Amino acid sequence: MVFSGSGTGVADVVVNDGFRASLAFVGASPSDLDEALAAVTAEPSYRPTPLVALPALADRLGLGAILCKDESHRFGAGGVKALGAPYGLRALLRQRVEGGPFVAVAATDGNHGLALAWAARRQGGLARIFVGRDVDEVRLGRIRAEGAEVVVVDGTYDDAVLAARRMADRDGALLVTDTDYDGDSRVCAAIMAGYGVLAEEAWQQGLAEAPPSHVFVQCGVGGVAGGVAAALWRRMSPVVPRLITVEPASAACVLASLRAGASTPVGGDLRTRMAGLACGRMSVPAWEVVSRVAFAGLALGDEVAEVVQTALVAGAWGDAPLATWDTGVAGLAGLVAAASDDACRPLLRLDRASRVLVINTEGPPPSR
Repeated sequence: MVFSGSGTGVADVVVNDGFRASLAFVGASPSDLDEALAAVTAEPSYRPTPLVALPALADRLGLGAILCKDESHRFGAGGVKALGAPYGLRALLRQRVEGGPFVAVAATDGNHGLALAWAARRQGGLARIFVGRDVDEVRLGRIRAEGAEVVVVDGTYDDAVLAARRMADRDGALLVTDTDYDGDSRVCAAIMAGYGVLAEEAWQQGLAEAPPSHVFVQCGVGGVAGGVAAALWRRMSPVVPRLITVEPASAACVLASLRAGASTPVGGDLRTRMAGLACGRMSVPAWEVVSRVAFAGLALGDEVAEVVQTALVAGAWGDAPLATWDTGVAGLAGLVAAASDDACRPLLRLDRASRVLVINTEGPPPSR
């Protein structure tokens, strides 16, 4: 096995009793996915991100193949969130009666806010980004460098979400949220459709010829998982992959929800080195998808994420170095932990025939 140390790094795992392998369709509609794909690919700077094979790691883990969708350079904004926030902002701008300057508002643990700041500046507006007290200075600096105003809330990411909504309601700003606690946000659904673009690209890059048996995807509020599932289920139904959600043990609201069979928030300070996943409550649209498509939920300790990140960046396991960062590595870290665990392997049906799709959702900041 690859990972060694104090255990395998798997803090908790649950198999989802609500898994529906035969669902013909989930999440965003085909027309929503098509519209998002057309909008994203029409951007002048659009380039599909690579689908990278990791054969040496697959061999070490006793798997058939690992394919990594590498989002580290998406639109130069360094992550998968550049698919969601800009498309969500465009959807809201199309609904405006009057043009001219605007203020776009969102809460973030880092990447969603960065992507919105980038998009708002390009569209001639201002982004006001709300963050919890534990967001690090590197992430804040990147957001400010895109011309955004940053508002630090004395609380967690979930508190920042509520503060952003209050400000938007009060001032009439555009709320470009990827988190919807009430189930009534149209822009949240649009953002999830934007995330589906990466799965559509991967399908065209080789998954159509050899579809994945498993997908390991990191979850904060669940939007990326919901968007990826919608696109893959559209292509693969009725033979769909086993989707495993991956979260830090200190902020495992998806796992708690899968275990309870209902969206279930978790408390505490939510601190984790996987900073973009420090979320204590799922988004309602994401839960409606993930509750049906997730085969299992996995929580892991920060130690294994750090070990995996260090090894991948250095190319220590025999594959070319992968430019990943604290949140971007989480899905891969979950796979390494699960495949190195004698109990998790059979539970998640990982073996030499498994073809696993993972997503590197962010790269390191330019200065690193």
